Amino acid sequence: MSRTRRIRPGTVGRWALLAVVLVWVLLPLYFLVAVALTPGGTTLRGLNPPDSVTLRNFSAVLNGAYEIWPALVNSVVVTVASTVLALVFATPAAYALSHLRHRRLARGLYLSSFVLRGVPPVALVLPYYVIFSKTNLLNTVGGVIIALIPLALPYSIWTMRVFFDAVPPQVEEAAGVDGAGTLRTFVSVVLPIARPGIAATGILAALLVFVDYIVVATLAGPATMTFPVYVTSFQQDYLSLVGPLAAASVVGALPMILMFGFSQRYMLRLASAGVH
Repeated sequence: MSRTRRIRPGTVGRWALLAVVLVWVLLPLYFLVAVALTPGGTTLRGLNPPDSVTLRNFSAVLNGAYEIWPALVNSVVVTVASTVLALVFATPAAYALSHLRHRRLARGLYLSSFVLRGVPPVALVLPYYVIFSKTNLLNTVGGVIIALIPLALPYSIWTMRVFFDAVPPQVEEAAGVDGAGTLRTFVSVVLPIARPGIAATGILAALLVFVDYIVVATLAGPATMTFPVYVTSFQQDYLSLVGPLAAASVVGALPMILMFGFSQRYMLRLASAGVH
């Protein structure tokens, strides 16, 4: 006599929730790819796949009239440079705040980073514009990099302090017994232990910088615009280039998908540590 396996209501609920989330996430992606493959002058009918498929939209984006490469290269350069510089400033700051977390001043400085992150980017655009116009940084890649560092800096301090808090104090004490000073202990002992946290923080900060629109749209020019500003060029006064826009969105999403996929090995540790 075979046993029938009883399915718990909680299991059914979790699978149902997972199905809803998958539909919520994958359905827009399906329409995005379907529109990108649909020839101009035709429309999709519901969830049905397009009657005919064309790569003309991708051709126009990759090597045609709407070439995406300059904007995509600018995005990569700006994202990498802004993220690296933010990590250079945030790493020692987070380490210091971790060691001083029981002091009132240090906790006040830590909480002030939350306030800094709460300032909307649109409030910083006008001061940046005035300063950059007087220092010849307007419409330059360097100016955009400088302006985007404050977007990633507070977040990087929050998350990296969590990882530094998780470093056992006995490890640093042992390094001190061996004669290592504070700087050598930080560089040779603490940083290798916190390397996964730094990598996860850098990737998530890069995602935050990559999608910024307001700062770049105000401070960058046609030759220095990034991907989020580039995609707005498909919306014209009397015409919306939907097919090329969808194709550009698919191509531009690939760097973010790769970064997020690479960071998955570190996400569980970041999520379990929490930000406190």
